[in-house]
Amino acid sequence: MGLRNVRRLKTSTNGKASWCLLDSNQLPITVFDEFCRKIADDAYATKLRYAVVVSRFIDYLYEVEILGKRAVTRSAVNQAIDYYLLLLAHGENISLGAGAIASDLTGVASDLHLREKSLKQVARRLGIRPLMSSSWSNTLAALNRFLRLCSMLENEAREIALIRGGLDRVLIEASSVDYTPLLEAVEGSLKLSRIEIQYIKQASMLGGVIRFRSTDLERPKGLAAGRKRKKQSDLAVLEFPMLHFEKLLQATISWRDKTLWTLLAASGIRRSEALNLEWEHIDIEEEMVYVLDPEFTRYGRDLPEQERSSRFKGRVVSWTYLRQPYRSWFFEFLLRYRQHEYVLPKDGNNFVFQYLYVRYAGSPLREAADSSLNEAFTSAVKRAGIPGPPVAPKHVWTAHSLRHAYGMYMLNDFVVPGQDVPGLTEAEVQLLMGHEDINSTRKYARRRESRLKERLIMNDRAMLSSSGSISGLPPAISSR
Repeated sequence: MGLRNVRRLKTSTNGKASWCLLDSNQLPITVFDEFCRKIADDAYATKLRYAVVVSRFIDYLYEVEILGKRAVTRSAVNQAIDYYLLLLAHGENISLGAGAIASDLTGVASDLHLREKSLKQVARRLGIRPLMSSSWSNTLAALNRFLRLCSMLENEAREIALIRGGLDRVLIEASSVDYTPLLEAVEGSLKLSRIEIQYIKQASMLGGVIRFRSTDLERPKGLAAGRKRKKQSDLAVLEFPMLHFEKLLQATISWRDKTLWTLLAASGIRRSEALNLEWEHIDIEEEMVYVLDPEFTRYGRDLPEQERSSRFKGRVVSWTYLRQPYRSWFFEFLLRYRQHEYVLPKDGNNFVFQYLYVRYAGSPLREAADSSLNEAFTSAVKRAGIPGPPVAPKHVWTAHSLRHAYGMYMLNDFVVPGQDVPGLTEAEVQLLMGHEDINSTRKYARRRESRLKERLIMNDRAMLSSSGSISGLPPAISSR
């Protein structure tokens, strides 16, 4: 989902990564700046997710002209937010209920069909797609945190209007009920800067949302998570079909992505761990890759303070084992990537994987939204024509399936000299995948169903060969 009406830029706050938003007139959207300042001490992954969610929300408010044009009523603001939640739930397939027209306060359309058509167009222009069930929690958390902050900023905006703008106190106090007269007066003020006027308008219009609704934003009805059904075990673990991995690489359009995805296949590390890699974490001569802990434990205890917020789920060991032939492929692709695409970052960062777009050249790729990273992989899978598993032929593989493939291979197929049956023990695979809990490993590495089927077939053969007549078979079989 891209931004159409605003532009998000990377900045820093006290040496920590942050972002700002500019409107179409290149004026800063101050309420967003304040929001980013408030979340500056959060983990990097949380900050990035929240900044993306809120910037898209603000972009939508500009698209439907809640912000950026005339002052609208608080009821209209709230209804626009309700529509936004429906768009997040259904995307272009949004459908309004039969009674929706009766409560319409926006005046955007006079009938249900036109309003639905208008919202579908908004979804198309902004690229709004239905949220996955797992994404609702952090999306609503970001939006509610932003709106609660706006409620606090509303009071500050009134003080600016009173002290710097010299507006009438009675008018300002009455704005808690109806802010339209205040915004009209602010618009005509000669004492306030354009940025201050915009700040007062935005904080006033968004500040009362939670108060007006009397509750936080919630999932649209019918989308609340119910009791989850247990998945069949053969659907729970979907490892990437490595026989098609070369086809994936052929459909990959950059050396960077070839390098990244081959590393995931070779080592089984998480994508977030790969994106946090710095050049000194790779030993090219020994062909080793280390995943360091930003929380000052094990090898990572000496990492600089600004790296503590890096996304890190924890590993028991920092070293990784890269399986062949993907280990050799990885170091070959790494060299090509370094020669043809990598640029020296202007800010001096030392991250291995970086943006390739000229506009962001040198910036760490770990700052990219998960949705963009996911789409890059799934698009390559589709271009390569890689089918899903037999149980789900329409399934589109994700990068995380490479971690599943690593675990399954190590448990079932890794050849150990002197061992009749291939495969490492669960405890050994647990160590390689960096899990503290063996149950986490079991989500990725399970004995293949084919092993069970082989044993069943061997049992059948043993039974049939145990006697020259059917008398040696179990009664249930011999009677037939």
